Amino acid sequence: MTKTEDGSGTDDNVKPRKGGGKPARQKPRTPKEYAIAFVRWLWPIVAIVVVVFALRSSLVDWNDVPSGSMQPTIVVGDRIFVNKLSYDLKVPFTLTRLARWDHPQRGDIVIWLHPTEGDWMGKTRLVKRVIGLPGDTIELIDVSDNPATPGMSKLVINGQELTYTPATPPESTKGLFEPRPYQYYTEDLLGTKHLVAFVKPGPNGEFRSGKPAYYPDGTPALDQWGNRLFDGIIRSFGPFKVPEGTYFLMGDNRDESRDCRYFDSINYAIPEANILGRASRIVFSLGDNWLPRGNRFFHEMP
Repeated sequence: MTKTEDGSGTDDNVKPRKGGGKPARQKPRTPKEYAIAFVRWLWPIVAIVVVVFALRSSLVDWNDVPSGSMQPTIVVGDRIFVNKLSYDLKVPFTLTRLARWDHPQRGDIVIWLHPTEGDWMGKTRLVKRVIGLPGDTIELIDVSDNPATPGMSKLVINGQELTYTPATPPESTKGLFEPRPYQYYTEDLLGTKHLVAFVKPGPNGEFRSGKPAYYPDGTPALDQWGNRLFDGIIRSFGPFKVPEGTYFLMGDNRDESRDCRYFDSINYAIPEANILGRASRIVFSLGDNWLPRGNRFFHEMP
């Protein structure tokens, strides 16, 4: 209501008739008009969301790490930065490549989509380290019985056995893995040095998984190369030649990583098209009760 000079009032929701006379009351909006107004209000928000997710899909992204398969390099609760322009440019929300300028290198930590596994939200997204390039021959040898290398499996790439040096976990991860009994080594991945973890043997020499695996008829379980299998852990593998156009990936937590050793359904290797980008840095990290781990913020990964 608006006051006039003579003290009378006029209704703000009315407008004068053409040609003078008493003003007419404005008609209330119809449901259709309300719907149009809502769409006009919502459209800019939807456009912003689509642009942001398109940029995350094709340019840069960050991913939460929910598992310990890359410990001690990446621990549960880390948020890692992913450069999706490291190797190529893809159409947003697809694996269709528009341009390529590089290929994954040995030692790179990459984010990739499993070709066959997933749910209604999409393919399973994983983070692993590139071990084998197209054409490489990969072998994993179980040397866990050697007192000098308890719990260890050594990688052999193209006939060259990698070197391992006993190590301790970095300061930023101390106390995070207890009471798990890990043994740490620095692995020289033909030029890229990084930490790997193995589960220590138990007091009677057994591993975390306990006993060797057996088939239902009681015979020892072997893989396709004749290597002895243990419950849940593959410590011997290959020799396996990586097919062209694919890569062999493994986690740094060798005894607790579900990686290419286990993916017989896709011939133990990941198609290059399924690699989304390279992870190089931890943006920030949250521990128990969502408390920040300040010593892992902006931590560079080897």
